[in-house]
Amino acid sequence: MQMICLIICLFLVNALARSDLEALLELKKGFQRDPSGQVLDSWDSKSLASNGCPQNWHGVTCSEGHVTSLVLDNVGLTGKFSFVAVSGLTMLQNLSVSNNQLTGIVSEISSGLDQLRYLDLHGNAFSGDVTKLLSVLGDIEYVDLSHNQLSGSLDLVLGNSSFVSSIRYLNVSSNALVGELFSHDGMPFFDSLEVFDASNNKLVGKIPSFNFVVSLRILRLRNNQLSGSLPQALLLESSMILAELDLSDNQLEGPVGSITSATLKKLNLSSNRLLGALPISVGHCATIDLSNNFFSGNVSRIQSWGNYVEAIQLSSNSLTGTLPVQTSQFLRLTSFQISGNSVEGTLPQVLGTYPELKILDLSLNQLSGSLLPSLFSSTKLTDLNLSGNNFTGSIPLEENLGNSSVGSAQNFSLSIIDLSNNSLRGSLPREIDRFHNLVYLDLSRNYLEGDLPNDLPDELQGFNVSHNNFSGTVPENLRRFPDSAFHPGNSLLVFPYSPKSPEGPPDRIERPRGHRLRTAIKIALIAGLVGGAWMIAILCFIISRSRKRKEGEDLKGNIGKSGHSLGDSAANPASSPQKILETPSSSVTLNPDQLPPAQMGFVPQTESNSSVAKASKNLSHPERKDEWVSSPMSLLSSSNPSPSNNQYLPESPSVLRVGSPDKLDGDLHLFDGSFMFTAGELSRAPAEVMGRSCHGTSCKATLDSGRILVVKWLREGIAKGRKDFAKEVKKLGSIKHPNLVSIQGYYWGPKEHEKLIISNYINAASLDLYLQEKDPRKLPPLSLDARLRIAVDVARCLNFLHNEKAIPHGNLKSTNILLEAPNFNAVVTDYSLHRIMTPGGTTEQVLNSGALGYRPPEFASSSKPWPSLKSDVYAFGVILLELLTGRSSGEIICGDPGVVDLTDWVRLMEGKGRSNECYDIRILEAYDMEEDLPRYLYDMLQVALRCILPASDRPDIKTVFEDLASLRP
Repeated sequence: MQMICLIICLFLVNALARSDLEALLELKKGFQRDPSGQVLDSWDSKSLASNGCPQNWHGVTCSEGHVTSLVLDNVGLTGKFSFVAVSGLTMLQNLSVSNNQLTGIVSEISSGLDQLRYLDLHGNAFSGDVTKLLSVLGDIEYVDLSHNQLSGSLDLVLGNSSFVSSIRYLNVSSNALVGELFSHDGMPFFDSLEVFDASNNKLVGKIPSFNFVVSLRILRLRNNQLSGSLPQALLLESSMILAELDLSDNQLEGPVGSITSATLKKLNLSSNRLLGALPISVGHCATIDLSNNFFSGNVSRIQSWGNYVEAIQLSSNSLTGTLPVQTSQFLRLTSFQISGNSVEGTLPQVLGTYPELKILDLSLNQLSGSLLPSLFSSTKLTDLNLSGNNFTGSIPLEENLGNSSVGSAQNFSLSIIDLSNNSLRGSLPREIDRFHNLVYLDLSRNYLEGDLPNDLPDELQGFNVSHNNFSGTVPENLRRFPDSAFHPGNSLLVFPYSPKSPEGPPDRIERPRGHRLRTAIKIALIAGLVGGAWMIAILCFIISRSRKRKEGEDLKGNIGKSGHSLGDSAANPASSPQKILETPSSSVTLNPDQLPPAQMGFVPQTESNSSVAKASKNLSHPERKDEWVSSPMSLLSSSNPSPSNNQYLPESPSVLRVGSPDKLDGDLHLFDGSFMFTAGELSRAPAEVMGRSCHGTSCKATLDSGRILVVKWLREGIAKGRKDFAKEVKKLGSIKHPNLVSIQGYYWGPKEHEKLIISNYINAASLDLYLQEKDPRKLPPLSLDARLRIAVDVARCLNFLHNEKAIPHGNLKSTNILLEAPNFNAVVTDYSLHRIMTPGGTTEQVLNSGALGYRPPEFASSSKPWPSLKSDVYAFGVILLELLTGRSSGEIICGDPGVVDLTDWVRLMEGKGRSNECYDIRILEAYDMEEDLPRYLYDMLQVALRCILPASDRPDIKTVFEDLASLRP
């Protein structure tokens, strides 16, 4: 009898093991790619133990004949993960498949996984309803579902009391969850919850009470749409043991009271609508981030924050007063940032005494006086940003470093120094050469003079000394930086000719007399040509005025017949749907959306060259289509920028002015201390129209001071309301990167259409123009090496936006990439403007990118497509294909079935093994034989093809950047 029972038991064990084996083999069927080879090679149905359980299968652990653990983290698996098959592993306790490229529907898990205690699915492309998944999990303790595509809400209806009582770690961040947070008041039942992270979703409503969650240590709800006031109980000393609280990037309002919690160490309330004075106490907090809010009052309140503080971030608020002079208790302080406030006074000596200080950012305030010598002698300080203030005097390096030995100079750790936009004078101390860790140095917009340093480290990545009075020869190791790093300003600065130059190096003493004579002849010829051109221009002007007078009389007569006149409209704007702008010669109706692109060497804001030409032709006067000259225009006019059917456009440049500048009642907000101008000055600025985009019209504006700006006049109806607009554009203005054209300010006028975005003018052509221009006399062709550098620059910028700022660009295209001569340094424009637009404006931007070939395929199936990190990667892949092929993204290249745009054509050619036929002929011409083509050309193509894969298989930008940066010519 005992023998029979033993046989039956063995049979049952083998049957259960066979069931687990079948579940694993079914799971294996869904795996499409296994780059490591660890899974598909080892999961062999013949590799079984005596009890029938899998043996030596990668990631599979058995116990007593049952699969108890399945761990396949970070192996690069792609394909579909069958949750139905996994549900057959009834004794499974641990399931972890994080950081792969798997798809699947998580809600297909059945209630059979009663033994599951640990579930980690983060970093994949899983979808499904998160509520259904959580409802079938029993006594589980750890759940990480972050960085997927899950939907649904966190409305736990207490039907699964075992889950809410046993769960200790719950992470559902970076998904697409909606609705209110625990709207059925499920929070009191979380008896064991220690970590809860629901960041980066679309949750709404108020933050619920966490009073009874006594074990909660970490609460992260950043980047949602939560509103209402901040629950003060989270900050008070109570029965809670909360150590980290992150509620940043929401819509919380109201004041923040004193923080008395003895356990709270990390507090992030940045990018909300919080206001009032700073809290008088912060308890035992080590890290405090209150940046990008509306806090006001005296900044000196921080002197009572105690000795526990390690990092203070108060940037982009409305703080005033002076820095406290008695904060010597900040012995642990490593980071102090108060950029973008109205703090005034001098730098207190105590700033140089903090023994652990590494980051100091006091930029964009109203500080004055001299710089502290102790800040430059610190052995811990790495980042120093004092830009945009009113500091005077010299840079105090000599007295601190002059007596130091060369060896000790290695200890100075400053890697970033930004002293731009101040009033510093004197020469640049030679001792600055001894900061061997320096990677960024910005001294622009001061009154510095003398020679530039000769021995700055080769690792220097960012350098700017423009708008100063430097003289002498530019050192060789600084000549790699673009012209904008030295000019405007520094008129006495000399750039030696390149050794490859046919003219050779300049030598004023020994240069032959004949060369001087030739130079004089050239100057005389140029002067003669200029004089002749002026004579022709004057004659054309006289003829134009004569024609215009005649046409104006004809037009006036025609309008008079219908009962209206330009004079009546100008005198009584209310009688006309548009206000008339006065010019010295005539009254004209000008709308920014109707102006064609300027006839310039580049048009960085336009969609494509073809569209530029078409817009120019369609909008010109019907009788003079080929003689259009775009007009400078006054920026802060009160004309309605909506389309008009009654157009009369000027044929010669004129400055259009409206009203008196002192009557402007809009608000001008500047984020950069170098922008010292008023709304009145901006209203007087002549502006050339550079081009139009889905956002509006971009103009090149020249202020009275000669400063050149780019002003984007937003189209009517696409901008958010004033409060949200101000909050978002303020955030965007705080983003700085060497490969990014940052937003420097904005103007909000009283009229609906008076919304302007202000940024620096970059004298550079767009990548689109370089690729489309076939005449090397107009723009030099891009070498393959240059194209790789451009790709790396753009990827570096996107990597910064995605991983440092957690924000997509959203409108990436070749017209938004400018190339600075002579090294083709790439800078990206028009970043993240969807953050300041209405949903309708964002939808139009997405549709526009689709028309140009940059829209990812997943947007086609979405009712409300929204820019994302993945869509940025797709657009970057398209740009990489443009770089390699020299073709436009939306160009239809052949008539083969299924080929719609550039991506389809390249995939088709790659599939046929004819990828070499895709490359730009200008690349191929540099090599004699096909065999001579460098390997990294093919590698770049493979990176591009990975970028345009479906979203679930698409790499993140960090991987793309690292792959491109590893390629070497």
